[in-house]
Amino acid sequence: MALSWKSNLSGTECRIFRDKLIVGLLKTSIWKEDGYGELNGHLLRFKGEGWFNTTTKILDIEGKKELGKIRYNYWKGSATINYEDQEYEWKFQSWTRKKWVVQNAEDAATFQLSSFWKNEGSVDNDYIPAGIILSALYVSNYWRKIAASS
Repeated sequence: MALSWKSNLSGTECRIFRDKLIVGLLKTSIWKEDGYGELNGHLLRFKGEGWFNTTTKILDIEGKKELGKIRYNYWKGSATINYEDQEYEWKFQSWTRKKWVVQNAEDAATFQLSSFWKNEGSVDNDYIPAGIILSALYVSNYWRKIAASS
């Protein structure tokens, strides 16, 4: 399933497309590490833990049930996504940070920015769950914020 995404200038809203049809949305905050999203009927909420956190909770849309966690590795610029008892590794594939992958032992999804200046690109994905795709886009937004604040 080939997807693409486009974010607004501030990076707080990311629209996910299949061809020209909007199939998902990810909304985040400029000031907080919180967000929510929807992709193919999967509704998730992201909640940062603490100030300068290294963990983000993945919750159901009501924010009551914890579905997983994202743990960031600042030294490697990577993250581990645990979602519904599955673990995926998120990491950059190029020094320009225009390409990254989220993968486990069996499956992988590759994300490619189409422009250096705009936050938009494509996702090559076959079997990665929608919740992982949303989480991977959330992680890329998180690293973008960290880079902008440095």
